[in-house]
Amino acid sequence: MTTDRSNETWLADLQAIGAQQDAAIQDLLSWLERRLFYYLRDRSDLRRLNGDEIAQMAADFAQDSVLIILKKSDQFQGRSKFTTWAAKIAVHQALGELRRARWRDVSLDELTADGSFEPDFLNTEQATPEQKALQSDIIATVMDVMQNELSERQRQALYARLVLGVPSGLLAEQMNTNPNALYKLIHDARKRLKARLVDRGLSPEDALSVFS
Repeated sequence: MTTDRSNETWLADLQAIGAQQDAAIQDLLSWLERRLFYYLRDRSDLRRLNGDEIAQMAADFAQDSVLIILKKSDQFQGRSKFTTWAAKIAVHQALGELRRARWRDVSLDELTADGSFEPDFLNTEQATPEQKALQSDIIATVMDVMQNELSERQRQALYARLVLGVPSGLLAEQMNTNPNALYKLIHDARKRLKARLVDRGLSPEDALSVFS
C-alpha cells in the first residue's frame, strides 16, 4: 500500500481505468479504514465495542466513503492534501451513519411519546433562580403550543427533528414521506408555532432574550 502520492497523482489514479484505478482505490480504502478505526475507537459512545467490532465498522464506513469520494473527486480544490480531504468526507459519513443508527430501531411513537424536554442550558449554574423559572415557563408555553396548536404530524416532525435531533432522512422514512415533504411539514409547523406564540404574547425575540 502507498499513500505518498501527490494530489495530482491521487486524482489521476482514481480516475484511471483498470489496474491503476484498482490499486489506488485499495490504497485509499486501507488508509481510510485505519483512520476511521482510530477515530471510532476513541469515541466514548462506542467503548462498549471490542477491537474487532470497531474494525468491521471502520471497514463498512470506509467502503461507503470511497464511493462518495469517487463521485466528488472533481470537487477537490487542492487546498489540502487529498488524503486529508478524503478523511473529512469519511468522518462525516461515519457520523451520519452513527446518528442514523441511534434512532433506527426506535419507532416514531416512542420518540414522541413523552413530549417534554429540558434543554441543557436550564441546568447551568450561571442562571439565577428567577431566570431558571422564566426559562421553564417559556419552555412549558412552547411545548403546550406544540401539543395543542399543531397537527399530530407537525408536532411529531418538529419534536423529533428539532428537539431530539433525529436525522431528517431517517425521520422521513419513519413518517413515510420524502425529504422535500418533510421540509415543508417542518417549515409549516415552525411558522404556525411562531404565530401561536405571538398570539400568546411571546415573540421569538423575547424567548431568546431569556437565554442570552
